[in-house]
Amino acid sequence: MSTTRHRRRAFVGAAVAALVCVLPQWSGQDPARAAAQSGAGPRVTTQLSRALPAAGRADTPPGGLITYTLTAKNNGPSVARNVTASDTLPEGMSFVSSADGCSASGRTVTCGPEPQLGVGQTKKWTFLARLSSSYQGDGSDLGNSASGTSEATDPDPDNNKPDPVTPPGPFTPESDVSTVKTALGTGPIVPGQEYEYEIEASNAGLSDARNVRATDTLPDGVSFVSSADPCTASGQTVTCGPHARLTPGASVKWTFKVKLSAAYQGDGSDLRNTATSTSDSKDPDLTNNTSKAVLPPGGVSEPQADLWAGKEPTTSTPIAPGETFEYAVTVTNDGPSRALNAKATDTLPARLAFVGSADGCTASGQDVTCGPQAVLEPGASKTWKFTVRLDTEYTGDGSDIKNTATVSSDTTDPVPGNNSAEAGVPGSKVNKPTADLAVTKTAVGDTAPRPGETFDYKITVTNKGPSADAYNVKLTDALPTGLSYVSSSPAGCTVSGQVVNCRRTTPLKVGETVEYTLTVKVDPAYQGDGSDIKNTAHVTADNIDPSSDNDTDTAGPPDGVIAAPAADLAIVKKPATDEPVAPGETFDYTVTVTNKGPSQAEQVQVSDVLPTALSFVSSDDPCTAGRTVTCGPLATLAPGASVSWVFKVKLAATYTGDGGDLDNTATVSSATKDPVTDNNSSTTGPPGGKVTKPTADLEVTKQIP
Repeated sequence: MSTTRHRRRAFVGAAVAALVCVLPQWSGQDPARAAAQSGAGPRVTTQLSRALPAAGRADTPPGGLITYTLTAKNNGPSVARNVTASDTLPEGMSFVSSADGCSASGRTVTCGPEPQLGVGQTKKWTFLARLSSSYQGDGSDLGNSASGTSEATDPDPDNNKPDPVTPPGPFTPESDVSTVKTALGTGPIVPGQEYEYEIEASNAGLSDARNVRATDTLPDGVSFVSSADPCTASGQTVTCGPHARLTPGASVKWTFKVKLSAAYQGDGSDLRNTATSTSDSKDPDLTNNTSKAVLPPGGVSEPQADLWAGKEPTTSTPIAPGETFEYAVTVTNDGPSRALNAKATDTLPARLAFVGSADGCTASGQDVTCGPQAVLEPGASKTWKFTVRLDTEYTGDGSDIKNTATVSSDTTDPVPGNNSAEAGVPGSKVNKPTADLAVTKTAVGDTAPRPGETFDYKITVTNKGPSADAYNVKLTDALPTGLSYVSSSPAGCTVSGQVVNCRRTTPLKVGETVEYTLTVKVDPAYQGDGSDIKNTAHVTADNIDPSSDNDTDTAGPPDGVIAAPAADLAIVKKPATDEPVAPGETFDYTVTVTNKGPSQAEQVQVSDVLPTALSFVSSDDPCTAGRTVTCGPLATLAPGASVSWVFKVKLAATYTGDGGDLDNTATVSSATKDPVTDNNSSTTGPPGGKVTKPTADLEVTKQIP
């Protein structure tokens, strides 16, 4: 946006001011002193008046001209010499010119001197003043008075300065705003191209034009793009401004960028449009507010679409004879117009054969055609992919496998030199014949195993070719912590630590499959849920494998989880000897607990409630005293392992029975679930199953006092 100044349109508002001033003429001497020297000399009275005569209009718009007339009258009685009048103009008023010799210093206007003014004579001075174009008041601050002087003493100075005179109102701003709209550039414009419009709003005065703005309704087919000036768009209407203040004679320019629709099909004659400028000021001439209609610069030419081609394999990984790969052919429209019915053609070399296309490309012999794309907008691209196969008998290095795709459309292309693109095979070379080995691994069954149980993995290896048998096929499976190797089939698998290796001694032919069964065992002490029991089978061979994505496969346990641990604990209790005991004697019980699995048992303990005639004596094992003897707990007991506790008891000396009532039961328990509870208890009696008759070793002593 820019502003410039132009010549102001003159407006003259005629006004006349009356000025009265009385000055005695004493040739510069004090009157009393002059009378004393020469007797009764002449007395001078000067009267100045200023009037505002009627004009063609009664108002005074800011920026308008006002004619002031100052009148000096000598009311006597003497001649007034060197009569002058001065007028200090108010703020907002400035001196313009005077045909009567008035001049100004700042805002003070001085008229005269008139050499001599006889008694009763008058002198008039006229000058032009201009009300500021930016004035915004109501006129109450524009009143001002003129004053007059001469060399004579004025016996009545009170009439030298009349009442203030105010220009006629109202003081409504009046601004003649006009508009010129210009299309910038030489053109012609191609559909889809951008170009610029410039709008210039000028103020011919009289007043400042405030909040100047321009509006421009763009025709269909033209859209607003941007502007470095304060121009915005709402739909098709562009608004520029407001420019806060445009002085008379100045102009403001706005430039904004538009775009001709890429789909435009006309000759441009329907693209004429105008701009209109307005302001907050009254405009005396509305006929020039709207510009002449303009067209895009240089008119409009036929649509043009610069298409360029791109072609490349969708992978950079080299292929082997017999394998397939994809070509991606891309057409991009660099505009400026939309391209209609864009398509691509590609003649394949003899060693490549068309396989198919998910994007609708078709082939007739070796000629592949993709498209057409009905409409391709500027800046848009369309990519077609199609699959080809390299001849299985091909023996070259790939340098001779090159072909060219060419793009075209029904729209004129201004740059045909970029319509073709050439590409070769992926990676620009061809591998030796390859064997694509694929492995799959699954857990057999759908029942979650428990810690200590076994399950099978089924591992299948397939040679997908396409062009070679696989030699020295090796399957590797690193078992995770929590699993251990049990067995495998067919023969040829070995284990080292947690790594299982299965090697095939004969080639695996193209299309052939071999299946392995790997039996593993869950650690009896495993505590997890199975989410960490995942392991991966990996297959390799001496051949080049064109696809490594399928060389590994990972599986977890059946059903994806490990079931809760279970430990079948069995207990046996028996006396440590078969020799019967007599009342009052001691003997040992031995309690043995065996974990029949499958899982590790935790916190294993035995409890035994003794009959009344038996009492706990001692134990070298961790068994505690009381009517109920408790042995343990043992922190862990592995599957297949056993633990024994021995404790000593005493038969009461007063016992009189035969031992048949001395049977007592030991019961085992643990923190691990026991799937078989029938064998958790064991009952036995005294040694030999009976009690011998009481025995008493009596000793008699005799003494003489």
